[in-house]
Amino acid sequence: MKMIGVIKWYKEKKGYGYIIGADDDTYYFDINNCLNTKEIFTEGDKVLFIPNYEELSYATEVEKMVIENE
Repeated sequence: MKMIGVIKWYKEKKGYGYIIGADDDTYYFDINNCLNTKEIFTEGDKVLFIPNYEELSYATEVEKMVIENE
């Protein structure tokens, strides 16, 4: 099940970063686990992702949410 989160930190040159999930947990993600591998993330971007809780909390199928102005 997908979860909403916010980009906490992303290092474009390294291709990885961290997401704060709706559950207040921190999730690691790698650009290879994103639906669009050419996506550029910045701090504060809202994203959807699938949380995984194996050895470390990490995110897969990360995608930037499109927010339309009202």
